[in-house]
Amino acid sequence: MPSLLKPGAAALLAAVLLGAAGMAAACEPMVEASAEDGRLDLHLRFACAPYQPVEIRYGPLHLSEETGARGDLHVALPVLPPSAELSVEAAGGRHVIARPDGAAAGGFLWIDPQGTQPGLLPVAGFPVAGAALPELALYGAAEPPARVDLAVTAENCGRRLDFGLMRSGWDAPRPAVLEMPGCEMAGTVLRLPVPAE
Repeated sequence: MPSLLKPGAAALLAAVLLGAAGMAAACEPMVEASAEDGRLDLHLRFACAPYQPVEIRYGPLHLSEETGARGDLHVALPVLPPSAELSVEAAGGRHVIARPDGAAAGGFLWIDPQGTQPGLLPVAGFPVAGAALPELALYGAAEPPARVDLAVTAENCGRRLDFGLMRSGWDAPRPAVLEMPGCEMAGTVLRLPVPAE
């Protein structure tokens, strides 16, 4: 049966197909995870998805992030027990990431805001106007502190803060309520105990 493509057209089609295969390979996501001293470093690259949302779920922890100009993203998380699944949703796909061999669980504090940003720990995730972000502090192989400090400001004075609090060794965040003092106390610092169990 005679060929339906002339030699030149066939060569052009082959080049196009090879080019498409190369582009598909270049767009393959790169996911790497390493752990040391209770800290999990997650390196992601979605080369064909710059400035795209990324959802990271690790056991009870959930972060909303965004890739950079080259589709890169680096996230530091605590190492959770082996039963906690780590997954990443980005660029239309979901990727389950294996816990690095030999990784030991680390110390951390986590806050899941229920409204106003508590401001007890460093914020985690990509900022969105008007939305509170999770807060996360990593302590490596050490235990979290017995107390944390919170400054009374013009933004949080006289307000009620509702949030979920979780520390290493707990299975899930526990509800917490903090009634902030009046605005005459702005500029002072509250020293708040962190439950050990």
